[in-house]
Amino acid sequence: MISSDILRGYNDIIVLGLLIGQDSYGYNLMQEIAVRSGHTWQMKETTLYSVLSRLEKNGLVTSYSGTETMGRKRTYFHITPEGLDYYQQKCAEWIETKQLIDRFTLPCLLPPPTHGESSVQYPAEVFRRADEKH
Repeated sequence: MISSDILRGYNDIIVLGLLIGQDSYGYNLMQEIAVRSGHTWQMKETTLYSVLSRLEKNGLVTSYSGTETMGRKRTYFHITPEGLDYYQQKCAEWIETKQLIDRFTLPCLLPPPTHGESSVQYPAEVFRRADEKH
């Protein structure tokens, strides 16, 4: 199970990604997050609405009243052009972050040495020191 602490910095990108190409409302976003995560992670309702509020305050999404259900109008959210730019920047940042973390976690993903081997042969770049020339 993935810790919410790890994902906290990526809540914006998760929500904005869901709004690309389709406006949506809170409950539907929560359901879509559960489905896309394979039901392995669920964003809390309070977290989702905090994210949406922050995104709207920063001009990355807009909101509007939509269809009425059970006596209440749903509030729909729409990604703005600034929100799309921000999303793309955050995606690029995620790729860089993942590449960095992979440098530290790759060894734990490789298989253990087989009987008779002295050690696992890791790719050299995994162990490149900061003071070495590339």
